[in-house]
Amino acid sequence: MGKVTSLYGKTTGKIGSIVFSTSGGYTIAREYNPHVANPNTQAQVNQRARMKLMSQLSASLAPVIVMQKDGLVSKRNKFTSKNFDACYALNGEAQITYENVQITEGNTSLPAISAAGAVAEGVMLIQAAISAEPSATISRVVYCLFRKTSEGKLEFVTSQIVSTRLVAGVNQYFVATFEDLAVAEYVIFAYGMSDTSERASAEYGNLNVVTASDLARLVATRSISYQDYQFTQTRAITIASDGTAVQPETAGNLRVFVTALGSGGTVSGGGSFAPGSSVTVVATPASGYDFVRWVKNGTNQTVSESASYTFTLQEQTDLIAIFTEHNNETL
Repeated sequence: MGKVTSLYGKTTGKIGSIVFSTSGGYTIAREYNPHVANPNTQAQVNQRARMKLMSQLSASLAPVIVMQKDGLVSKRNKFTSKNFDACYALNGEAQITYENVQITEGNTSLPAISAAGAVAEGVMLIQAAISAEPSATISRVVYCLFRKTSEGKLEFVTSQIVSTRLVAGVNQYFVATFEDLAVAEYVIFAYGMSDTSERASAEYGNLNVVTASDLARLVATRSISYQDYQFTQTRAITIASDGTAVQPETAGNLRVFVTALGSGGTVSGGGSFAPGSSVTVVATPASGYDFVRWVKNGTNQTVSESASYTFTLQEQTDLIAIFTEHNNETL
């Protein structure tokens, strides 16, 4: 590649085996090579898979992302940058643990979120709670409920804002009821808001925040006057609509996340545990698949090649199970 100075101004196009283009005010000459042995390396394929997943996720969460624009960087691009390292890809399949996704830039604390679900006579009830702490200075809690689709995407369902100030020892609840829903998984995102100006309180007071459209209006208001609010870091929890209950998280516990990459199998063993606990996670291949290994999310580090993996919990742990189809080369 070389820079070219032309008596006739900028040069573009192809002459023989040389391709000309313009970059940074310079004319650049490159050798034309139409026969690339490997036009899509595995790293490129995985990178595109991660970008595709992050694009889908930022589009799904756009109504509730609370991140201040940074110059020409949109809040969706900022969201992608903030969460990209939590997205893992292998062989063109990308995966992210939703509980690790951050939709706010927070500087105040929010107590742990817990959730429970129940199904009776075709009606499903999802209830999420945040246990207040004496030190909480949060004016309201925003709950956002999303359904996982069969393609692994998130679909916005509903949202609520609990506008009562948190009180020590009192749970703040978000309750959603649905009829005739198939068994699925739901992700509940929660974050807190604290007004830091009279303007913020006045703007919020003009809204009846009980519907998705009201929440969108509130987000728009925040976008205009972002400095009038403080936010917590996002809290999230995943719950199945078959009635599986997620137990409240004990203070001081560490989380273990387990996820299956793609449709090659299922996983179990995740949850909330005391530091130093012995934790066992299990990967079960689907028909036609074999288990390959457990890896740490965000890295290529293999932690075990055993489908049943036991370890001593020292930190929050996010594990992904890798499967491969029968007769495929093990990676």
